[in-house]
Amino acid sequence: MRVFLLIIGLLFATAAAAQPPVFNDPKGLVAHVYAPYEAGGFYEDLTELFSPTLRQLWEDMAARSQAADMPIIDFDPLVNGQDFELAELVIADPAVAGDTATVAVSFLNFGDAQELRFTLVRRAEGWKIDDIEAFGEYAWRLSELLAADPLLN
Repeated sequence: MRVFLLIIGLLFATAAAAQPPVFNDPKGLVAHVYAPYEAGGFYEDLTELFSPTLRQLWEDMAARSQAADMPIIDFDPLVNGQDFELAELVIADPAVAGDTATVAVSFLNFGDAQELRFTLVRRAEGWKIDDIEAFGEYAWRLSELLAADPLLN
C-alpha cells in the first residue's frame, strides 16, 4: 500500500511540475523569463508563457518553417540575437490597464543596447505574453514576424 501511495504521489508531483508557472504580477513574469539568461542559460519553452493567440501564431510559424525547410524566426526574441551575453538588465514597472500590461526591458547584449517591450494579457491562468516588440535600428514585432510568409521575404 505504501508503494502505491508513493507512486500516486510521484505522479501528482510530476504532473504539477509539468504545468507552466502562474504569474499574478506582470513584472514577475518578465523577470522569470530572463532569470535563465542571467544564469548563463536560456528559456527552454517560451511558448508555455504565451497567450493562446501568440502560441497559435508560433505553432503556425513552426509548421510553415518546416514545410519551407527554412526558419522564419532564426534568433531568440528575448535577447534580440542568436547568441547572448547579457548585462545591465532593467525591467521597468508595468503599465497596467485592466487586463493588459506593458513592461519595458532594456539590457546590453554583447555591449549593444537593446530595448524591448512586452505586451501581456491577464487570463484565468495568470499573466501571459501576448506580444514582444523591439526598438532601435532593427525594430520588429514578434506577432508580425510569426505571421510572415518565408517565400515572400
